[in-house]
Amino acid sequence: MTYEIWDVFADAPLRGNPLAVVRDGGALDAAGRQAWAREFALSETVFVREDEDGGARLAIHTPQRELPMAGHPTIGAAFSLDRAGRAAGDLLRVHARAGTIAVRLDRDADGRLSRAWMDQGRPVRLARVAARERVAGALGLDKVDLHPSLPIEAWSAGNPFLLVPLRNEEALARAWLRLEALDPGWIDPEHRAVLAFLPPAPGAPVRARMFGEALGVVEDPGTGSAHGPLGAYLVRHARTAAPTEGRPTLVEALQGVEMGRPSRLSLRMRRPGPDQGAASATPGHAGTDGDVAEVAVEVGGHAVRIAAGTLLPDSVLPDGSGA
Repeated sequence: MTYEIWDVFADAPLRGNPLAVVRDGGALDAAGRQAWAREFALSETVFVREDEDGGARLAIHTPQRELPMAGHPTIGAAFSLDRAGRAAGDLLRVHARAGTIAVRLDRDADGRLSRAWMDQGRPVRLARVAARERVAGALGLDKVDLHPSLPIEAWSAGNPFLLVPLRNEEALARAWLRLEALDPGWIDPEHRAVLAFLPPAPGAPVRARMFGEALGVVEDPGTGSAHGPLGAYLVRHARTAAPTEGRPTLVEALQGVEMGRPSRLSLRMRRPGPDQGAASATPGHAGTDGDVAEVAVEVGGHAVRIAAGTLLPDSVLPDGSGA
């Protein structure tokens, strides 16, 4: 079995969010995949099995658990499949635990893949959190550090995140999650992940940090599955223009700066089609309170291959688990 390391949401090596892409052909069982995800010790590892129809099946693991979907593994897998000649054209369909995900492929004049866009459908707002002082305290901040006019809300396009808008970069730099202070009523207790962010200013990107200790990721340098919900949030609260027919809204985001791993993510919000409901990769959330986003969101980025190797046969047991 071969693997590659890709830096996702990056235009140069040793930036962005590193990802292990394992081409296991379905040989590993869930326990084996989880063991290898712990071994790689990256935010996520994606295990890829190619389909005869030109798509692929993805199993996405953090060091702690398997996820129904995720952003940088999907985009990194698309670049890996393209490099292997398995992603011709401008559309790739991959199948994760949450369902089928469309990935649109931008190419340059020479046909090289320049950006992959993961379709996250219409995110769902799960809750609004009124306990502003307690949320600020969970991030080691004071209530005055929160953005004064924007709400704290939980959103999901497959993975739920508590979106916490902050006042300025100084507050963002000081933020640090105390996991035990997160009330289970604010966010799914199995996925206690927080995206702290600064709304976009004229000529400047969104700035963000994601804390996901419950997933085995204390801080993540680039979180694609959090930025789909963030794009819907920004449109909902008029912090970016709403898209019009045939004219999507584009927003750039920057994450991972405080980790020394700057990640550049692109958000594209468009008007949904007439039959497009809640994000298909949001099991159990659609219809929670009927609060489906007015827009459909894609999250895009570039990826750079930095390493490749082989998993040695002796490290995989006959039952498909790790040695």
